[in-house]
Amino acid sequence: MTSTNIRSTRMPQFDLLRVVAILIIFNYHFCTEIGAEDSIFCGYKNGGWGSVGTCIFFILSGYMIQMTCKNVDIKKYIKKRFLSIFPPLWICFIIAYLITSISRSDFFWGGNILKLVLSFAGFDTYAVYFNILTYACVGEWFTGMIIFLYCAYLILRVLMRKAPIATTIVLTVLYFAEAMYAIQPVVPADASIFTALALFWLGMLFQEHPNWLGYGIIKTLFALIATGLVLFVPLPYVGNVLPWKNLLGIALFYLLINLFSAIPYGDKSRETLKYLSGISFIIYLAHHFVIIWMLKIMDGKIVGLAYIVSLMITVIVAAIISKICSHIK
Repeated sequence: MTSTNIRSTRMPQFDLLRVVAILIIFNYHFCTEIGAEDSIFCGYKNGGWGSVGTCIFFILSGYMIQMTCKNVDIKKYIKKRFLSIFPPLWICFIIAYLITSISRSDFFWGGNILKLVLSFAGFDTYAVYFNILTYACVGEWFTGMIIFLYCAYLILRVLMRKAPIATTIVLTVLYFAEAMYAIQPVVPADASIFTALALFWLGMLFQEHPNWLGYGIIKTLFALIATGLVLFVPLPYVGNVLPWKNLLGIALFYLLINLFSAIPYGDKSRETLKYLSGISFIIYLAHHFVIIWMLKIMDGKIVGLAYIVSLMITVIVAAIISKICSHIK
């Protein structure tokens, strides 16, 4: 992969990677809902696939936002981020909230109605980690975290220009402090702000230094060895296995980007990937809710069919909501 490929305006390899990442998360949540935690689609020797998917998303988000927004006016940046996140979030939440409320015959199942503010702000699922009863019913903790990162980016992009080395050192120290000592104790290490900041920053660094992602025999060999070890060998750790899980995510990010860059994309495949990538956030928001309801409706029978139906309905719902949001924009 050359630096020219990396910096092109529309990169199908990154669209494909985003699609793969959302499928990893979809598979992980489907497996947990059917009680298949021992499945290879749910976990490996040093962790679960859900954390790998979010790791890839954090890196990818940092990369893409640094590529497209590092010189964008603050007002324009805020408007674009707002429109990309909140209309689909609100539509998904309202639909899920109404279905859940009707099924429970209770519109106040999340406690004080004022807690709906947390849902519309995107932080209801993250608040659950602090034992706060909320109306969370779509998305995961990742929603609140990505909103936080998009806000933090206004500072991070300045630090990338003014103090990249110092910032890298500080975020790396905080990352390993989280991994070893759980400095954000009530939150899983994968969902810690220190983990998210470090991975998001790594994505920004990849964009600033495109040669880091360029193909190399030694880099590829190291990534393959790291992937094999983390997948199949129980590795020692201090604190928790977060660094091994993130090592797998980073290694796969590198390997998949180089693999996907070698694919000869036609116009139709480019457009398809662009579209699926464009609705990936809505797929993420809706997928877990759809999975839960499909398994209820199908009574857990014919798991393979339930998986296909859940995935199809999730994509259809995402497409419809995306269409509605395009009119709002």
